[in-house]
Amino acid sequence: MVKGVIAGFWNASTDREVVAVIFTGTGNAAFCSGGNTVEYSEYYSRRPKEYQDYMDLFNGMVDSILNCKKPVICRVNGMRVAG
Repeated sequence: MVKGVIAGFWNASTDREVVAVIFTGTGNAAFCSGGNTVEYSEYYSRRPKEYQDYMDLFNGMVDSILNCKKPVICRVNGMRVAG
């Protein structure tokens, strides 16, 4: 999913027919920007290389949104929860 988001924002940035990006999820129950930090800590504390790879990919996704050449609108369906 993360690689798809990166590709989508890059494509939107370079496509002259795209004038804005609406970033949304599927469904209408909730939106979560994070995950279970306790679970992540337990899993990645034993896998430092895998953690670094994950963070590089995640940071690449955030950078692709922040550096998008088009206006970005986040359409949130339902509750908003930060992890």
